[in-house]
Amino acid sequence: MMRYVFLFAIILIVLVVCLLPFALCRAMAFLCRTSPFWHLFWRSLGILSSLCVAFALCYGYIWGSERLVTTQYTYAHPQIPQAFDGYRIVQISDWHLGTFANRRDIVENVVEHINALNPDLIVFTGDLVNFKAEEAEHFEAILARLHAQDGIISIMGNHDYMMYRNDIFPKDRYKEVKRLQDLQQRIGWRLLLNEHYMLERGNERIAIVGLENNGDGIHVPEYDRYLNDAFDGVPRNNFSILLSHNPAYWRSHVLPNSPAQLQLAGHTHAMQLQIFGWSPSSWIYKNWYGRYDDWGNVPASADGMSGATAKNNKLRSIFVSRGIGSVGIPFRLGAWPELVEITLKRI
Repeated sequence: MMRYVFLFAIILIVLVVCLLPFALCRAMAFLCRTSPFWHLFWRSLGILSSLCVAFALCYGYIWGSERLVTTQYTYAHPQIPQAFDGYRIVQISDWHLGTFANRRDIVENVVEHINALNPDLIVFTGDLVNFKAEEAEHFEAILARLHAQDGIISIMGNHDYMMYRNDIFPKDRYKEVKRLQDLQQRIGWRLLLNEHYMLERGNERIAIVGLENNGDGIHVPEYDRYLNDAFDGVPRNNFSILLSHNPAYWRSHVLPNSPAQLQLAGHTHAMQLQIFGWSPSSWIYKNWYGRYDDWGNVPASADGMSGATAKNNKLRSIFVSRGIGSVGIPFRLGAWPELVEITLKRI
């Protein structure tokens, strides 16, 4: 029953969005009815506008999910070890594999694009599925083809806890989560659950720190209390990259409570709609897409340096990916599916 209600609501919203320009222009035409030229102008503009909106919606629904782009960043920081100068990381986020249940070709295309980039490391920043582990199991053989020199490191997103299902008991939900985690282990991904992994090159190291999803404590469990546990054992002056699904966590917890220089996140999808650099996601998230920098906010215990060196080391950033899949409607317009390629640079 709920499925039909949801479908009806979506159809209603689409009709309203398509007909709204026409209705507004018809109102203007009515006001200008004494002028034949302006009356015809507004009527024609209304028809044209509604047709353009309808075309954009159709494009986003039919082709938007296939238009994969790669966004490249260079992240320069003095604490990046010399051995990791030029180190390349590909970030995948919000795959939502249930979106592509009948489109294996799209998932295969993503895997081929990632492998063609030949990264040193692949990181996945949460939301592998929409509602159940079976969605990922359907693509297990394809996901197993991903490869990088230092492997694949992953974390959990809010959807990976199966919290948006009302048809299973809590104990069964736990089994579903474990099933998804076991799949990642089978295909060779290193899943970090409030812990870190040290990447080594020669005698130099960087830390990859992975947190479980930070939720609202109601629909999705709250895991922020494990932030310090995840960094336990990481030297305070060690360059570290934090994988944490929710970008809102960066300002609320990461900047004031951790030494992480860089956080990689996803979650927002840019609401799957981005027009001329704007997205309705900006109404909800302060950091909703792209790169954001912050100077300062380093906990005192995290920085024992002083002078110019300390000032340089206080550059802290977050990269927020638009992700690959969709939630709700399999639709993307402007906020195209995205891979993020990050090159580390020592300065």
